[in-house]
Amino acid sequence: MKKIDFKNKVLDLAIKRQQEIIDDFTRRINELSVSVMNINENQQDVDQRSLATSSSELINNLGEQLNFVTDEMILLQKIKKENKLHDKVSIGSVVKTDKLNFFPSVSVEKFSVNGNDFFGLSAKAPLFRAMKNKKSGEHFSYEKKEYEILDVF
Repeated sequence: MKKIDFKNKVLDLAIKRQQEIIDDFTRRINELSVSVMNINENQQDVDQRSLATSSSELINNLGEQLNFVTDEMILLQKIKKENKLHDKVSIGSVVKTDKLNFFPSVSVEKFSVNGNDFFGLSAKAPLFRAMKNKKSGEHFSYEKKEYEILDVF
């Protein structure tokens, strides 16, 4: 398989995982909003009003997190639009090492593409900063572990 095709598979799966996170946040916010509306319509005691207030605060917090993961999705879409290979580690590159494989882009839990496990890393992650601008054959260290970069694209 061509490197660009493999990279696109990695990117597509990262986008799918990110969309699942967005959908989960949206679903939870909608569920809580309905609960708050029901409580507000039937406010009969202090406990119910307190529950409505705490639920509203949770909705606001979830909304902030939803905005964050939506911004991350925009970054993934930008990477997809660029559709290019990299010769050094940067945002949007596929990084294969002797220990793990990484997709510097957004923080995505472990996912698998064609039997290869990957971890998504945000640009703010210390691990990404340790490997940034390295090329195939170079080494980097993170938390007392030495990594060799086998391939970057």
